[in-house]
Order: sequence, then structure tokens, then C-alpha cells
Amino acid sequence: MYHFIYKTTSNSGKYYIGRHSTNNINDGYFGSGKWLRSIKDKSTLTREILEYCGESNIKIIEESYLRENVGKENCMNFNLSSCGFSSGELNCAKSPEERIKRSLRSLGDKNPAKREAVRRKMSEAQKGKPSSRKGQKMSEEGRKNISKARIGLKISEEGKRKLSESRIKDYATGKRTPHKKSGWSHSIESKKMQSEIAKNREKYICIHCNKVAIKALITRWHNDNCKVLKHGI
Repeated sequence: MYHFIYKTTSNSGKYYIGRHSTNNINDGYFGSGKWLRSIKDKSTLTREILEYCGESNIKIIEESYLRENVGKENCMNFNLSSCGFSSGELNCAKSPEERIKRSLRSLGDKNPAKREAVRRKMSEAQKGKPSSRKGQKMSEEGRKNISKARIGLKISEEGKRKLSESRIKDYATGKRTPHKKSGWSHSIESKKMQSEIAKNREKYICIHCNKVAIKALITRWHNDNCKVLKHGI
């Protein structure tokens, strides 16, 4: 693999500096800048290799050339920074996952069967890999924003119908499995035991209305949240 800085010059004397990585030194690549793409007749262009580089430092060397040339009369580079993706294996667009994503986007709705095959391939490529958000915690502000966005959100009847049909299909195909306690109920003995436990729970008294209830209800609806305190009822 060759990594180098090049200079592409037109018959008018205008030129463009960029970087390139290739297995074929004579691949006819002139660059991908806006000015170069506007030139229809590529026979008016010539490419000169300014310097060979390593894959890890090619962007740094390119930026040094840009600092020397950007702003000169015939230089058609518009930016001092090294634009575009990294070269070679450092180019994220060349990763298997990114190639699958681009393939999926290019398919659109033209070929559902092929699109589904690409999705399965993409799913297989992601298996066993931790989520990009693993270990991250959402900020309190983020939680509030999501909560605020969902206030008043209602699913239409059509949406409910589609969701129901999707769930039924998932259970029928085995994609979803019923909860292990689905259709399960407590025995008579269990119900009696829970009833006794509830009766023997410690009771508390509201400091405003003297209502007697378990701690959870007193905390939620009484004391500082009591209607007597808020509304004078």
C-alpha cells in the first residue's frame, strides 16, 4: 500500500494538494476536491507526488503542505485542515460495519429480499460486541427532556393495531416468548398469607388530616402532600 501527498495541476496553472492511499501507484486518481470534481476533462490535469508517507502520519504531513499553500493565488484548496476520512485501514468508511450500512442505504426499497439479507449480515457483524453506550448514564437533563417529549404522546388506533399484529406474529414465530408467569396466579394459601402480611403492616398517621395508612400511601398522598395542607380541604 502506497501513502503519499500529491499535487494535481491543470493547464491553467491552478492546483490542488491532497493525500492518497492506493495499491496501484498509477491508478489515475487526481483528487476529490470540489474544484477537481467540476473539471469534466481530466486529460487537462497532471498529478505530481510530493512526498511518500506512513499511514499514521499522512494527515499531519498533508496539513503542513496546506499551511504552505492555502491562500496562494493558484491554490484551489479552501481549508487548512486535512479534510475527509483517514487513509487505509484508518478510514472508518472501509470498516465492514460501515460498508454494510452503505449497502443497505443504497438498496432503498427496491429489493426487499436483498435488503433483509444485508440487515441479517449487519446483525451478525454486531453480535458479541458491547453497545456503544455501555457503562454510560443518561444525565438528569436528558431524562427530563425525554419525559417532556413524551407528555401527551398517544398512539393512534392504527398504531395500536399494527403493534398488536406485530406482537402476535412475534409470539407465533418464536421471536418473542411469553413471560414465565404469563397466565399464572397465586394459590389460595399464598393469597391468604399475603393478606395477613398486609393486615399486619405498620400504620402511620398523616400529620394534617389524621388519615391512617401504610407508609407508602402516607408518603405519597399525605404529610407534605396532603390535600388539607395544599387546598385547605
